[in-house]
Amino acid sequence: MRHVLATTLASLMLLASLSPALAQDTGLKISNPKAIIDNASPENMIALLSDMGVTGAQVQENEGTKVVTFSDGVLPYAFGFAGCEVKPGKCMTVVMLVFVDMGSAGITPDMINARNSDNFFVTSVKTDEKTIAFGRGVLLNGGVTRENLALNIVVYASLVREGIKHFGSQVVAARNLPSTVQNLSWGQGQVRPVMPTPQQVRAVMKAQDFQPRPSGRPGATW
Repeated sequence: MRHVLATTLASLMLLASLSPALAQDTGLKISNPKAIIDNASPENMIALLSDMGVTGAQVQENEGTKVVTFSDGVLPYAFGFAGCEVKPGKCMTVVMLVFVDMGSAGITPDMINARNSDNFFVTSVKTDEKTIAFGRGVLLNGGVTRENLALNIVVYASLVREGIKHFGSQVVAARNLPSTVQNLSWGQGQVRPVMPTPQQVRAVMKAQDFQPRPSGRPGATW
């Protein structure tokens, strides 16, 4: 429990590094903060993101898969939806994803596993030889407040940025490069955030198994 609380505290301290659209603390200025959301729908997510100050959020659809996409600074976000066949007219889980092309950085499975063992709130997945997806699934079955879901988004965003910096520093250390050679931040050097297609989002969600079990719990929790 202490490890989880420490991770949460570190996440909240990182909020100040976010761009203005998502740089808010636990006193998030959103309308109807105690209203309950129990449907992970594109409409609910776009309404909440807009309330948080995010602009340009839109729905992309391919072969029945709907994804909400938007950019915050240089980071492109894609929110997918799972558990949509359990209860008619509702999806139970929102899956937040950021894809990053690490170029020839050389991220190894050991680096991924070590990161995931130290981080409770965001899971890193190597989707191909160059790309990492940072993801978090939030189960809305039973309902969560708008304030709670907004805070989940803010904490997730802060940890994605921390994760990108972490893997950059790991590559520098693994190659025994001097500390001054740390150009692996997003937007420069080898790292290039990419907006995934609905097909890529669907593939990651399927691989991680976000479909809720009969108990109502998702098969995997990010």
